[in-house]
Amino acid sequence: MPARHADFSEFSNLITSDEELEQICGQPLPQIVAKELSALDQMCRDFIAASSFCLIASANPDGHLDISPRGDPAGFVQTLSDTMIAIPDRPGNKRVDTFRNVLKDPRVSVIFFVPGKMETLRLRGSARISADSDLLSGMAIGQHAPKLALLIHVETVFAHCPKCIIRSNLWQPSEWPDASHLANMNAMMVKHAKINKTPEDWFETLKEAGELDLY
Repeated sequence: MPARHADFSEFSNLITSDEELEQICGQPLPQIVAKELSALDQMCRDFIAASSFCLIASANPDGHLDISPRGDPAGFVQTLSDTMIAIPDRPGNKRVDTFRNVLKDPRVSVIFFVPGKMETLRLRGSARISADSDLLSGMAIGQHAPKLALLIHVETVFAHCPKCIIRSNLWQPSEWPDASHLANMNAMMVKHAKINKTPEDWFETLKEAGELDLY
């Protein structure tokens, strides 16, 4: 399905050029541009080794974009070389949107988070899907090895400014908003997928089908 046509006609002063953007935002310091690396140095390796959560952005030629979360104990993303990392695929909802996109368009971008760390690490590259048994066995948790991994050839990597983490109080539990009124996943599924069950019954269905297993 092609991307839907967006109508922004009700908004004025839309920015349509680099020149307009720079007039408002200014230009980055030369050092900010120069911080991009084409390979992982030791500081980047250390950051990835400490990360327990990342987001993977992917796209396909049809115009669909996707951002998918990945999380595991720190060190779950393996650095195989200065220009190659591997991210294991754990049991999920079986949509595998990232993999389907990569089959059509290998370009991906990843942002790594370390709980309590204000900076993040951004990476861009080209990806492939691997079922290599030696690679996957080295990513096992207990007796559970992933069935697939995402190999990413690193093209650019750089540390990202901490201001957004600071402003959001992301790692400050005392500042977190009350989210108790928000619907959980089961309630959303029943509503959005028009499932003729209560959220509680749907949860039991998922549990019986083994869809809630972590590994």
